[in-house]
Amino acid sequence: MRRLISLFVSAAILALLWWKIDIDAILAAFRTCDFFWLTCGLAAIVPLTLITAWRFLLLTRSGLGFAAATRLILSASTLNMLLPSKMGDVAKSWVLTKRYDFDWRHALTIVIFEKLLDLGALLVWGTAALIWMAHGETTLILAALANSAVVAVILLMIAPSSLASTIMLKAAKLLPRRYRAKAADFADKWLEVSRWFWSEPGRAIGTLAVSLALWAAHLAQFWFFAKALGSGIGMVDNMAFATLSIEVGLLPFTMAGIGTRDAAIVYFYRAWVSPAQGAALGVLATSRYLIPALFGLPFISDYWNRKQENSA
Repeated sequence: MRRLISLFVSAAILALLWWKIDIDAILAAFRTCDFFWLTCGLAAIVPLTLITAWRFLLLTRSGLGFAAATRLILSASTLNMLLPSKMGDVAKSWVLTKRYDFDWRHALTIVIFEKLLDLGALLVWGTAALIWMAHGETTLILAALANSAVVAVILLMIAPSSLASTIMLKAAKLLPRRYRAKAADFADKWLEVSRWFWSEPGRAIGTLAVSLALWAAHLAQFWFFAKALGSGIGMVDNMAFATLSIEVGLLPFTMAGIGTRDAAIVYFYRAWVSPAQGAALGVLATSRYLIPALFGLPFISDYWNRKQENSA
């Protein structure tokens, strides 16, 4: 029922947005797209997916294999189109546990750790861009401060100290009795994984650098799409407003952020593109999720197939 509600909300917001803007104008924006920049934006999906799979291997500490990691990333993209707030990525822990014989605590810790790296890297670029372009504008300064606070929490979570684990253990005591033991086990595994991550500083810093580079490329992909639609937006401005648009899309009200992210793009990019071009940019932004999701469809059976195929 919740999925149907999310789908309805997405469809309703998108229909209202397109109706208010004028569908013919949106279609005209697509027809006049610059082919070179559009191709750059769409082609970027391939290396971004492969680099994400490679980084996932760096975190798993296993012989999972690059092909299997890529398969996991693609199938998670499929689930992300159905689940709110990119929860398909978290669902990878189920496949790691049931198909590849990971300990459930280790699997869940890895995928959450991965998501924290993604969110942290996105917010680092977005916060830097917001600070650079704020020029005393209160709204942008507040957005930068809010993002900075989240980055600080993420750094606390992934730090090799026991503070995050201690907080988790205290929080576990507030849960219903049947969940306390599992929550405590997860807290212990979190400390183990975070200490392993930092046990080789070179590897840890390299993984953080890959995450930052990965999200710089994701934000550049938004810029490619904006350029394809004739926008003159600068890279820094794009980084700031693409970050805010992605954040809005993470709100758990819609299917894969469709609708909320589109409306945010129309609003934040209004100084550089017309409403029709902004709506078209929203569709191209959704293609970043839709295309990997389509390629992940053949692998979605991994979520109920328990057979191990580490060499897949």
